[in-house]
Amino acid sequence: MGQISLDTCDRMRELFSASLDGELAELDSLRLQAHLASCSGCRAYASTAEAASRLVRETPLEQLTVPIVVPGRRYAVARKLQVAAAAAAVTATVGLSVAVGTISGPSGAGAPHATPSATLRFPDQELRMLQRASQARTHPQLAL
Repeated sequence: MGQISLDTCDRMRELFSASLDGELAELDSLRLQAHLASCSGCRAYASTAEAASRLVRETPLEQLTVPIVVPGRRYAVARKLQVAAAAAAVTATVGLSVAVGTISGPSGAGAPHATPSATLRFPDQELRMLQRASQARTHPQLAL
């Protein structure tokens, strides 16, 4: 006699899984019983799967000590807007940095070395931007 193909066994294992859930048609149930009678590998699978299914079904449900809260849709949309605003701010900052760097020109080797505070055009504005950024890191809800 020929061997049973692995495709057949895979299909029968799917049928067995459906039978555990009570979702198997009568014809498929008869096919499954006939296959299990002739295939020791599928009988072993059926035994193991049935035991695992019984264990899961008989195990009592775990009582939660803390409630699970799923964030609302508005919160998710607000979070996406925060991310988009942060990306736009980074893009604008990089763009302005490049623009300011190209307008003032590269510092040549013969140019006198200036202190960092002397090269800043608007140090008070940059300081406020840094303070806002540090507040956004420590208080994300204030980032908008």
